[in-house]
Amino acid sequence: MLKSSNQLLRWTTLYHNIHQRSYYVWLNFVFNRVDTSRLEEFGPDRVAAEWVLRNGGGVKFLHHNGWVWNYNALVAGPREKYKLQKINGKNTCITTGGLLHLEGLKYLDYLNLHGCKYVGDVNKLLPVKETLEELDISLCTAITDISPLSQLKKLKKLNLTGLQRIKNREKAVEDLQKTLPDCEITDD
Repeated sequence: MLKSSNQLLRWTTLYHNIHQRSYYVWLNFVFNRVDTSRLEEFGPDRVAAEWVLRNGGGVKFLHHNGWVWNYNALVAGPREKYKLQKINGKNTCITTGGLLHLEGLKYLDYLNLHGCKYVGDVNKLLPVKETLEELDISLCTAITDISPLSQLKKLKKLNLTGLQRIKNREKAVEDLQKTLPDCEITDD
């Protein structure tokens, strides 16, 4: 009897963990999807700010002093007044799919995605290649290819620490250093 009770307990725990995990995967999907109706109504800067805040990050707007960390502190106003300049998504649930929110951002110069384990495709960063100066993708463990970062010609700082799944890592970093000579690259 004791053996079957232990088995039942293990199976119940396993089922609960799988069910709970699928709930969080679904929640991450919802928090990272682009709402096209809000995009049309409020513009890319406001919608991207909402996305970052929903996922537990912070944002800073051009010509505004402080960072906003609370979704409810995001004030309404005309689109022209709020231009997203900086995103701190450190250790949040931001996903590769969520990076579609970067499309249309014309003032973003800082992006911190440190520890975002669901970010894997750096091609999704290319919409901000004309403005991005500082990028931290350290410990984004799903990233396997950094070669598209060579298109981010305005980069001045790039943190690649802890990216263990990069194919041909040394050569990839060396190639980046050649194509981005004015960029300070931090690597393991």
